[in-house]
Amino acid sequence: MTFRPVTEPLDVGIARQRGVFEALALLTPHDLPQEKKIRIGGAGDGGYVLVDRLRPGQPVMSFGIGPSVSFDLDLAQRGHPVLLFDHTIARLPEEHAGFIWFAEGVAGAADPAQKLHTLADHMAKLPPGADAPILKMDIEGAEWDVLTETSILLMRRFEQIVLELHNLTMLDDTRFRGLAWRALASLSSAFTLCHVHANNFGKIENVSGFPVPETLEVTYIRSDLVQAAPSFTYYPTPLDTGNCLDWPDLPLWFYPFMPTSVKPSFPW
Repeated sequence: MTFRPVTEPLDVGIARQRGVFEALALLTPHDLPQEKKIRIGGAGDGGYVLVDRLRPGQPVMSFGIGPSVSFDLDLAQRGHPVLLFDHTIARLPEEHAGFIWFAEGVAGAADPAQKLHTLADHMAKLPPGADAPILKMDIEGAEWDVLTETSILLMRRFEQIVLELHNLTMLDDTRFRGLAWRALASLSSAFTLCHVHANNFGKIENVSGFPVPETLEVTYIRSDLVQAAPSFTYYPTPLDTGNCLDWPDLPLWFYPFMPTSVKPSFPW
């Protein structure tokens, strides 16, 4: 039998493990028994799941476009004006009359020289009287700063938020864990997490003893609009597809995504 050498005091390891546990707890999904969910966008990378409360004319703010606009195109074809933001591309991969593109990015702090502006700055571009817009962000890790630096009062203007959360396998790093905890706790104060899906371009890794997906797609809806219930859903669902269609999707059959009849608590 081979024993792993102790590299840190036991109490330090337990404290870190508890911190990871508590951060992951903020990613516990809920069911919405009175609502239906739909997939927006095509199969593969670029499609997301939303709650089926969409209304024609409801604006969409989409940050991070890359090579695919299937999500944005689907919404534009349903009658939504879609504001698209990406400072890393020279042009949109596809055009639509409902698209308004800005060659700008979003960040926690504005940096005009890099074409980066805050979410509050960008929201000033919404049409006057915009009704409960939808927010989509896939911005390669910058989401954590945006979420922590944007007030929850401003975030509450959105009805639904769909995000790609990156670098979750860094949760055993104290600084990153604090950043992620603040971002997720802020969202959880006003929004209900109602769908999760692991991006299968990433891995599932052991983080302080917990299996953690590297990248997670999440859907939130404003809590005052729905009645949430404990999850009895196994992810992925029939609405989901692998981001890479050539590889199997990643089952989230573990804490905090697995249905459970009791509220998890750390044992010490």
